[in-house]
Amino acid sequence: MKLKDKRGLLLMIYIFSFVIMLFGVSFSYFTAKTRSENNALNIKSGHLSLELEVAQKYSGHKLIPTDDTDIMKAYHNKCVDDVGNGACVAYDIIVSNKTAKQDVVGTINFNIDHIENLNYLVLDEEEKLFQNITRISKSAENMPLGSNFILDSALETGIPTERKFTLVIWLSNYDYDQKEDKGGFFEASITYNSIYGQKLSSTISGSEKEDN
Repeated sequence: MKLKDKRGLLLMIYIFSFVIMLFGVSFSYFTAKTRSENNALNIKSGHLSLELEVAQKYSGHKLIPTDDTDIMKAYHNKCVDDVGNGACVAYDIIVSNKTAKQDVVGTINFNIDHIENLNYLVLDEEEKLFQNITRISKSAENMPLGSNFILDSALETGIPTERKFTLVIWLSNYDYDQKEDKGGFFEASITYNSIYGQKLSSTISGSEKEDN
């Protein structure tokens, strides 16, 4: 083989080898980059968070016993009866998610002093019953705020997903002098937990009117 032909062949082999090497390096780079993006997404997905807001809706007055059958009427009358007495207290609850999809459940703890006929219920966004009437006759922990619910992922839309509820608390009225309730006090701690470990709490309180 002539020297010129040998040089040409070597040049072609060199160029071919360089292209193969370059392709291999490029493939490795994009593979690493893709894996890096996936890892970053997984890490981001691992940083879950919830936000809890509890705001007074109808409160600031002491309670008198109210018939359970009249509680929704009282609620729609801003938690006062026909003569302005406190028939119930109500709080708006908003649970927000700005990250990945989460399964959330709410509970409430009650600390009760000198009250035996305290009740609560929870309404959803449409003011439909989410947690049935539940009686609290003494201090209790991990009482339900309704069934668990899903907060969809906000990562794709960039818009937080949320659920809104209303907690209504009142004293049941019975056909006897409810001395055990007069001047009583209650405190409640509202908690929402994600199955991934997030936990948020907020505390509310109220009292019973002494001269009812």
